[in-house]
Amino acid sequence: MWKENLYEPAEILIREHEIFPIEEHQHSFFEMAYIVSGTGMFHTYGKISEKKEIPYSAGTIFLIPPDTVHCFTIHTYSKYVFLRFTDQYVTECIGKYVAHTLFLPEKTPLVVMSDKEAQTARQLISFIADEQANRQNFSVYLQQQWLNSLIALIARSFLADNQTVFPADTKETDKALYLLQYIQQHIHQPQMLRIEALCQKFNLSENYIGRYFKRHFQESLQQYISRNRIKMAESLIKDTQLSMKEIAYRTGYSDACHLTKKFQSYYGISPLKYRKQSVLQKKEQHNSSSDSTLR
Repeated sequence: MWKENLYEPAEILIREHEIFPIEEHQHSFFEMAYIVSGTGMFHTYGKISEKKEIPYSAGTIFLIPPDTVHCFTIHTYSKYVFLRFTDQYVTECIGKYVAHTLFLPEKTPLVVMSDKEAQTARQLISFIADEQANRQNFSVYLQQQWLNSLIALIARSFLADNQTVFPADTKETDKALYLLQYIQQHIHQPQMLRIEALCQKFNLSENYIGRYFKRHFQESLQQYISRNRIKMAESLIKDTQLSMKEIAYRTGYSDACHLTKKFQSYYGISPLKYRKQSVLQKKEQHNSSSDSTLR
């Protein structure tokens, strides 16, 4: 079964389909699915519980935890907003208590809220989607704040009738997921991501760790680290004015030349040209938005 990985802490996707293009699959991250329009059925297969089939319509929100086997069946043409984020993102940006709350099995995948909370959630998702379609200065910062508020709102709704308190020493639920989180957290520290260092950290042998990672995430360990590093570099090139030297330092490349070579190989364009194209694209989107407002 196909398992999808995330190469950045959070990602926003807006999709429209007549037939959903992916069959049963799972992720190594959280995915929040908001139904903008359309109707259909959400199918999920729990590790313990039997198959669930949940009908959806405009306004429905699903929170799909890592490793959950699921798929969508479309009845009428549907538009979705997918908000994807890692457990590590929630832990670092909001807090470990919220991260653990999102794993409450009896509360997912369908998110049930009060009318007031549901209205707030819809507004936050609308803000995020609108900003994604019309990116400007500080778009990334604003989207992160709205996403954090949305995650906290959903976590609070999970606890509304279940005052679960997680002890401070709660262990990670899955060693494989913690391995992903560890890589993301230390992507700027290549020495901590060497095979011998990872084996010592996670008590795995050097001969086994590659097979272990491939079995859980359907790609090689080195391929995942490389993609994670280049995606983080892309985000910094596109959304900041940091120098290539500083970006190389923050993403674990030995120097700016090494970063440029890897980026050119992956994207077919130099980092500086990519940044210029991104700036021009943002200006065109801004001008287009201004023209529409004047009309």
